Amino acid sequence: MNTMMASHPAPTDTRSAPDGTDEAGIALYLAQAAPVETLAADGYLAGRDGNLIARQLRRPQLNQALEHSICHAVAPDPDRFYQGDEEPDTHWRRRRSATIRDHCAVCPVRAVCAELALRDDDPDGVRGGLTQQKLALRLKAEHQRLAAARAEDTRAARAQAERIKAAADVQDIAQQYIGSSVPAGKRAANKAATLAAVQRRDILRRAHRAEAGWTEAA
Repeated sequence: MNTMMASHPAPTDTRSAPDGTDEAGIALYLAQAAPVETLAADGYLAGRDGNLIARQLRRPQLNQALEHSICHAVAPDPDRFYQGDEEPDTHWRRRRSATIRDHCAVCPVRAVCAELALRDDDPDGVRGGLTQQKLALRLKAEHQRLAAARAEDTRAARAQAERIKAAADVQDIAQQYIGSSVPAGKRAANKAATLAAVQRRDILRRAHRAEAGWTEAA
């Protein structure tokens, strides 16, 4: 991981890099500082490094990363990743190995694919270059981490929905009681309600920025 970091351009934000060379700390820093597109292009979402970073990403980021997958680019037959109902094990193992070699091994976001399978508790078939057996082993070994990740995905989704609603509320409230024919009292009340909605929207946005580690715009 340290060798890889040396060749990676520093993220373009104002925060300093994490102290020390702890792999999990570096993974968290990259997950917060670099856009998903950059992580995929620079090879940070594949292999062992990718596993560390994919754990730090929320579901929307993971889904966004899949847009850079081999499957998204070439749209292979989904049956390539699953054993047929009547397919002999020996034939499936050969076909599975070919699928991993031709698709998963060269995919720049294969760690993301595997992480989504784990969070969905879906070990069937080949996901992220891992066989069903390996996915099942990771599900068992990482069940506590995955439970925490799923809970955080749910919390983040709710927070995002709250921010979207707060922004919509500003528009809805501001459009009420417009015009000179509206009594002054209603216009004043509407102005106060609009300002309160703006304040709530901005509070939620600032909290999200702080949580994500973003700095305030100059």
